[in-house]
Amino acid sequence: MRFFTLISFSLLALCQLVLADGSVSGVVVLDSQRPPDVPAGYRPLTVKPIQAEDPTPAIVWVEKKGMAYPKLRTGKTVTISQRGYQFRPPVLAAQTGTPVIFPNMDDEFHHVFTYSKPYFFDLGRFRKTETPERQILDKPGLIKIYCEIHKHMRCRLLVLDTPWFAVTDTRGSFKITGIPPGEYEIKALLPSEKQVKSTVVISDGKTAQVQLSR
Repeated sequence: MRFFTLISFSLLALCQLVLADGSVSGVVVLDSQRPPDVPAGYRPLTVKPIQAEDPTPAIVWVEKKGMAYPKLRTGKTVTISQRGYQFRPPVLAAQTGTPVIFPNMDDEFHHVFTYSKPYFFDLGRFRKTETPERQILDKPGLIKIYCEIHKHMRCRLLVLDTPWFAVTDTRGSFKITGIPPGEYEIKALLPSEKQVKSTVVISDGKTAQVQLSR
């Protein structure tokens, strides 16, 4: 019996080794974000000073045509707050099926909306003490989010079917783990909203290195 038990553990360890996922890391060469699209002479009236917008990173993801992706990133609600008269974070990614909420952390009204193609929602005006309706991100695509009251405010939310994505740091560095072995397309959404792409081969238990630039 002990002999068969040892064989079973050995086979399990071998299967885990054979099926070991891989990773990809590297750098995206960041470009400049476009300035906010505001009317000429725009001067927002606010109770407190407008704080600076957070640095704008890139989003990197790997995908394969025709692949059935596991739902690995949908168990946690995504939060996009309004604080200091800016959306924070200004750029983020989520997997399809993820809920998103928009808490107001300022002492004034905000009015969050988007007219992007994959989505349309308008949360109306709400105070710090009010909770706007959460949204379920059920379709892939880029959502451009704004505030009707403070027109300089903006957020870019990229909804992806794949669970293998990351937001870079301010230098463009990233790492994506837990990817099954195979050949994939790797893409990046830059601060300018332009995209760059390449191919990457993920190997068992190894980390591929890439650089993405225009």
